[in-house]
This record gives sequence, structure tokens and C-alpha cells, in this order.
Amino acid sequence: MIPSNWALHPSSPHWTRAVLPCAAALFLFLGAPELDAQSNGQGNPEKASVEARAVPALPAVRVEGAPPVIDGDLSDSAWALAPVATSFVQFDPDEGAPASQPTEVRVLYDDDALYVAFRAWESDPSEIRAQLTRRDVASSSDQVHVLIDSYHDRRTAFHFAVNPLGVKMDLYRYDDTGEDLSWNAVWDVATRIDEEGWTAEFRIPLSQLRYSGSEEQTWGINFARDIARLNETSVWAPLSRDEQAVVSRSGELRGLSGLGANRRLEVLPYTVARATRAPGDPENPFHESTALGGEMGADLKFGITNNMTLDLTVNPDFGQVEADPAQVNLTAFETFLPEQRPFFVEGAGIFRFGIGIGDGDGGNESLFYSRRIGRAPQGHFQPRDAWVDPPSQTRILAAGKLSGKTEGGWSIGVLNALTGNAEARAIHHDGTHDRQVVEPLTSYSMARVQRDFRDGGSAVGGIVTGTIRDESGAADLALRDLALSGGIDARHRFRDGTLEIRGYLLGSRVSGSTEAIRRTQRSSARYLQRPDNTHTEYDEDRTTLEGWSTTVEMMKVGGGPWRFGSISQIRSPGFEVNDLGFMTGADRIFQAGSVGYRQNRPGTHLRGWGVNSNLWSGWTFGGEHQDMGGNLNGNLALNNNWNAYAGVALNGSTLSPTLLRGGPMFRVERGMNGWGGVNTDSRRSVQGNLNMNWGVRPESDSWNLNTSTSLRWRPSGRATIRTGPFHNRRVEDRQWLGTTGSAEDPIYLFGRLEQRTTGVTARVDFAVSPTLSFQLYAQPFLSTGHFTEMRRVGDPRGDTYRDRMVPLATTRGEDGSIVADPEGDGTARSLGNPDFSVGQFRSNAVVRWEYRPGSTLFVVWSQGRDDRDTDGTLGVGEGFGNLFDRPAENRLMVKLNYWLSP
Repeated sequence: MIPSNWALHPSSPHWTRAVLPCAAALFLFLGAPELDAQSNGQGNPEKASVEARAVPALPAVRVEGAPPVIDGDLSDSAWALAPVATSFVQFDPDEGAPASQPTEVRVLYDDDALYVAFRAWESDPSEIRAQLTRRDVASSSDQVHVLIDSYHDRRTAFHFAVNPLGVKMDLYRYDDTGEDLSWNAVWDVATRIDEEGWTAEFRIPLSQLRYSGSEEQTWGINFARDIARLNETSVWAPLSRDEQAVVSRSGELRGLSGLGANRRLEVLPYTVARATRAPGDPENPFHESTALGGEMGADLKFGITNNMTLDLTVNPDFGQVEADPAQVNLTAFETFLPEQRPFFVEGAGIFRFGIGIGDGDGGNESLFYSRRIGRAPQGHFQPRDAWVDPPSQTRILAAGKLSGKTEGGWSIGVLNALTGNAEARAIHHDGTHDRQVVEPLTSYSMARVQRDFRDGGSAVGGIVTGTIRDESGAADLALRDLALSGGIDARHRFRDGTLEIRGYLLGSRVSGSTEAIRRTQRSSARYLQRPDNTHTEYDEDRTTLEGWSTTVEMMKVGGGPWRFGSISQIRSPGFEVNDLGFMTGADRIFQAGSVGYRQNRPGTHLRGWGVNSNLWSGWTFGGEHQDMGGNLNGNLALNNNWNAYAGVALNGSTLSPTLLRGGPMFRVERGMNGWGGVNTDSRRSVQGNLNMNWGVRPESDSWNLNTSTSLRWRPSGRATIRTGPFHNRRVEDRQWLGTTGSAEDPIYLFGRLEQRTTGVTARVDFAVSPTLSFQLYAQPFLSTGHFTEMRRVGDPRGDTYRDRMVPLATTRGEDGSIVADPEGDGTARSLGNPDFSVGQFRSNAVVRWEYRPGSTLFVVWSQGRDDRDTDGTLGVGEGFGNLFDRPAENRLMVKLNYWLSP
């Protein structure tokens, strides 16, 4: 599926014709004269327009004497010396109009910290809204924000916010509009509600910021205020919804001096204790009814310079991380899983390098996928006639990352992680002990650099990734022992920042044993062994594989309500980045384009609305048409804060290189799909939404309907309850089952699958204070699949579906297995029972107490249940009944860390 901001540009399917415009555009882009680092802004309309905007500014005032006491009381004498930022204007709903309630902000600094004071005037203080939640949780609350661009690069910023009850939120902003909510700093804030409104007093240590070593500095700064009951956001330095710009539109804090060196050191040691009670076979020598364990480790953060930070972790623990959601994957492709581990998500913005297009897992494609580090082992103990104790994850021995920005303007991110040998222990039935490596010792590395020009309006950069595995261990498991990728990227905005062109050129090289490279060539990303593949070669003897990829995007990103854009992507058959990245397919020439209109000005009934249309098409390097479609999308927001969206897409009949799992191209039928949803007012104590999507392919009588709902209830100012049931129904006439026959003349088998998936995700959050909270998470999940008919492939490129899919006469054996004669030789045989019923329950309860700034105590209890069967006709009640009849695995964990800053 292509997202709502993309569509097709007509082009020849032959890759030589597609490469030339991409290469030419990238050449012109890289050679643009505006990229001159010494540019003084003359002849630069974008910079001239920034200056013409009369950027608001505050003089920086150094505290003389005692700094303000952080208690929410603004009567400290120091505040009387600070200039006042006023005249806030609305960003939402009535952009540019004066704020409905006045706000005043004052800023001071000394050698240790930046101090910010807000006075949020309120005509009726009883209307102030505040929800008590844990840190970094969005709620329907009034808030005040301070955004600090201490690099003054107009691209990155540190963002701090608080609500009237003192609930903190902090995030890191990158690429002007990107947000990294995982970033956490150690800082102080205090709030008070009085008869004039409310106040907030911030103390932000300079050690938590990054800035240059210049004697006198100017920082970017902006202030914002949310008024929940009015759904209003106002800002000091104006922002526009017609622009993709946040950090670059900040005001300035001028005249900071004598900040000195910021050689910060932070150490966060931890200790954890665990107890696990799990069911198991009492004859299994590895089974313990109650298993106890514990470990220690530490994180270290060291400021090498004012603006470069080294993060190290030794024996990291991720015990408080929520479990991945349950799912059943019946496709040929790997499922993308979001990263949740704090070390990898914090400050991840500089390591992002997306290479995907569209929605779903294709849109998640990237050169860096941190879930590869510490992954589940890829090997299995062989032979299997033994008691085996396999590791669930590969242990990360140590990891480090260096990130920041040099005085010359280069953003730098370097990461390295070392994972140890993962061994499966075994005891054979004769009592002998054994061990086998199921994941070899591996080093993962990545380096990302980027240089901004023209106040962030343009940039060039580069990236390199590398994965090195122990050679002998990799060969034993048929894994690649060396994987390298890298390249350059650039972007450039022009015409007053309303138009943008961006692109990249990448290369990859993997090496290993002949078996490892055979697996690479035969993977679902390329299927080079296809019998009708005439444009690439499958070589069983090669030990390396090389490839390349390039993408060029051109888009209108601001300046009025109209938006349009186009993208061209080429990915050679040998391109491979799955050792440290995430990629679903290669051998691709893809073009897309989009045009849309959006209205952000509120009217009589609508706060805003938008509509857009998209087209796309794609080919293999052999000119085989493998993707074609278009869609129409719309969305609207009502003045009562309800919003809705809907869309419909048409997909043409094209050739699939993956449906037969390495077999010849298969012509897939035309289809249609759609989606829609509605969300109620988030300001209310009860808020809900409904989402659905559907698809239909009439030629094969296949269809799907997916619905999900969510209900959020705030019974008090401290508690929030969320529940989200979902139900998916799918009838698929060509669900892959496998092959039979000989290797020279394989028979491809499919079945007509009727699948039902039902589940619910529930959460309860209760906050005792801004630093003490309780969370409960639970997700029961059930998916059943029943095959009613079987098909074999006839002519895979036939004109009609009946030519391509030939029905097979089948019966069911007493054990549920399918009996058929796929070879047509008159001999029926059992093909097994492909039906399934998969049930899973995951839950955890977490008490989180930040007992001092930066130091936290976690108490976590989790429970899991699993049930698998071959009865694909189970109803929801019976299926969940069987699941909860299964014995549970229970775990209790206590983790304590202590933040030190010597």
C-alpha cells in the first residue's frame, strides 16, 4: 500500500530509462550552488525570507547572585531582571490570531543551568485542566513548552514540557519536524496553580544540552502553551501548518557567554533480581519449577566535548520492556517489530536512514534495524532427539554510541555492539551432555554523518554499516560472515523552502560460505532461482553478492494548500542489507507520485480538511510489471474535535515474483481495498475511535475485513483505562501451502483459507504522583484458520484465474489431514493437516518509582500463556477457554538503578 502522499509518474518499465533521470536529478542536487558552506545568504531567497520574518529575540541574562529557587513561586528577585517574552499567537485552531489567554516567559542562565519561568494567565482558573500521569504520557491537559536549539542549526532541539500538576515530558527534535519521545534528560520543574492562572519554573542543567564552545553564543528558542479546554496551542515564535518546519522557525536567545567546557559524566548502574515459575516436563533435566536469577550492569554517558556524547552499556538489561504483540505471519516475508529497548530508542534520530516506500513493513525498510542486535538465535540444535535448553535471545556483551555535532557543523552518530556466542545446551537420552552454537559471536557497527548548509535548508551526508560474524560459526549455520553497506544522501530546499528534492545512492556487499550465499540468493527478497528469471543469474558457487540502490524524491512541502510530489526508486537484484537493516525486496524499479489539497483554516463546521490522490507502478530489472495501482484519500476535523478519514485504492493485474516462493512469475488478479475511521473528542473523559479496512479480489472470490475499536476512559484525574478489541476476517483463495513433485517438475499447492483473528489490548494507568505510577497491560489473542479447498498451479501467467489455479479433489482423513492426488497419477495421499489455532496471552504489571531525579525502581510481574492446535474451526469462546486452561508462566522482577553525576 502506498501512503497518502505518493503517486505515479509515467515511465518506461526498462531500468536504463529510469536510472538516467534519477542520476541526473541527484547530480544537479549535489551540485547545487546553494550548498556552498561559505554562503553569506546573498542571492538566497530562503535565507532572505527568514530574515524578513523578523525572528523574535530575547537577550540572555546571567544570574548575578543566588539563582531562582525551583518551587513554582516567581517572586524570586532574580526573575525581575529577566526580559519578558509575550505576544503569543495561535498555531491551532486559528493560525496567526492572538492567543486567547496571555502568557509571559522569562529566561536566565548561570554556569550550571538554564532557568525558564512561565506565567500562564487564566481568566477562570477553575477551567485549568490537568491529568496526573506518568512521565512522557500525553493527556488532555494544559501544558507549557520550551524548545531549545542549542546547536542553533535550525534542525535539532531539546524540548521540555510540563502540565499544571508537574507531569514532565521531554523529547529530542531532529530534521526540523521529527520527534524522538524516547529521549530523557535529568532536569527539575515545579508548578503552582493560583488565582491568576498557573506558573511553571524550569531548571535545565547545561549538562543535558549540547552546544558549541564559542565564548558568545546565540541559541534558537521557542515557547508554547496548550489550553486543553479550547484545544488551542499558541507559540511565541509563529509556526504555520502550511510549512514542514518547527525548529527552523524558532526565535533566538542572544548573548549567552562564558558557558565554558561541558565535560559531563553520568553513570547509571543497575541490579536486577528475577524469579520465574513456568510449566514444563518434569522429566526434562533443564526444567525448574521455580528459577531464580539476577545480574548487574551499567550505562555510562560521557561528554567528550560540549556537543559530543559517548554512551556505553555493559550487560544491558531490558526486563521492563513490554512484550511484542501476538501475530500469525503466513507470508513469505519477515515481520517488522518496533524497537522498545531504551538504549536503542533513545537518541535514535541520528541513526535513522529509511529506504522504504509505502505503508506496512515496506515503509519500515531501513539500513539500521536495531532489533537485529540481541536477536533470537537463527540456528537450532541438531539433531533434535535430546532435551534442549535453547537461549531465547542473544546476549549483548557491550554496546556504545557516539553522537553529537562538531564545531564545523557535522552531525555524527557512531554505534557498535558486540553480541556473544549463543549456545543451546542439550542432554541426550543416554545422559551425555552437549552444546552447539546457534548464533555466533557478532559485531554490529554503524556510522552516520551529515552536514547542514543554508541554515538547515540543505544537507549532504553519508552512512556505513557493517556486520562481522565469527567465520567458523557463521559457516556452520550458513550465515553470512561479513555484510557491508553504505552510501551518500542529500537534500535541498528551494523557492522559499516550499520545494524539496532529496535522494541517496547506496551499495551493499555480503560474503560467506557458498551455502550462506545460496540462501541469500534464494531468499524472499529476490528469489534468483526462479525458472523464468532471465535477467539475473543464480550461481551456486559464489561466495559474495553485491548490489546497489538509489532513490530520488521531489516534493512540494509548503507554501499554500496544494501539495504534490514524485519518487523514483531503483534497487538492484543483489542489494542486501538484512544483516543490520530491514528490507523486504530487491530487483525493483518503482515510481510514484501524488497530488493533494489541504485546508487548515477553521470554518463554520470544520477545523480543517484534506484530499489527495496517488498513483504508482513498479517493474523488475527484466521489465516484468509487478506493481500498479492508485488511490484516493480524504480526511476532516470538526470544530467539536472529532475527526474522520477514508480512502479507496485500485490495484491492477500484475506479475508476482514471490507468490510461488521461488517458482515462476504468477499473475495476480485485480483488486480493490479501502479504509476509514472516526475518532471522538480527545478532551472528554470518555473517548473512542473506530477503524476498519477491507479488500476484495472478485476473480478469486477472496476478501478481508478488519475492524478495530478503542475506548479510553479517565475515571479520575489519576487513572486512565484503555481497551482496544479487534477482529479480522479473511477468505484467501490462494494461501500458500508448499510444493510437491520433483525438484525438476515441482507442483505448487495452495488452499482456500478461512481465517478469523480476534483479540483485545487493555491498559490501566494509575499515577500516585508524577514520579510514582502503576501500569497494567494485557492482550489475549486468538487466530484460527481452516482450509476448505485445495488448488494446484496450472499456467502461472494464464489469462484467467481458472487457467492459473486448478482445483484439486480432496477428502479429509480421520486425523484431519487433507488427502489428494496433486500429481494426477491416480494415487491419492495425505498432505497433512494445514489447519491451525493459535492462542496467546501476554500481560504485565509495572510499578515505576523515580525515587530521585534519574534514578528508578521497577517492580514487574508478567504472565504468559500459549495454546496451539490443528482445529481451525474453534469459536472465540472455545478458543479463549482452551487458552486460559493452559498453565501460565509467571515472572517477577525487581530492578533498581541509581543515577550518578560526579
